[in-house]
Amino acid sequence: MAIMTDSRGNIFLDFIRIEYDKVITSTLDAPLTHALIVVKCQEKYLFMHNKWRNNWELPGGIIEAGENAQQCVIRELFEETNQNINTAEFKGLMKFRLQPSFHGPERTEYGALFKGELYQLDDFIENNESSSIILWDGKSEIGDIAEIDRKLIEFV
Repeated sequence: MAIMTDSRGNIFLDFIRIEYDKVITSTLDAPLTHALIVVKCQEKYLFMHNKWRNNWELPGGIIEAGENAQQCVIRELFEETNQNINTAEFKGLMKFRLQPSFHGPERTEYGALFKGELYQLDDFIENNESSSIILWDGKSEIGDIAEIDRKLIEFV
């Protein structure tokens, strides 16, 4: 049974708690394509406002050639939010059935979910993907939040 389906029809199928070293040696039934990070700072969650989708979402993105999921999430966090983190704690694999988008046709794929903590925020620098960042308490109204990302904070 699926965990949830968002308003675009993307299905969050499963969350698999597995050790990170086992992910590297496991054979998955779909590709591991991306990594996301739930960052806590001042007891709140760091979200970035995505210019393309015009919503708040967790930092993260596509795993590039030559990097692992942890390297990806550390790089993406910096690129999207200007926040530096040295380590990210792997929490598990997310399995999705995704609708067609600029990333490709309808497909099943995995993402790696990480957790991190910042003790202070560096100044945000607007970039080609993010217009701003926010520390969100998980409850207050801040505008349109990616539905699956809102759910993902429950898994860390």
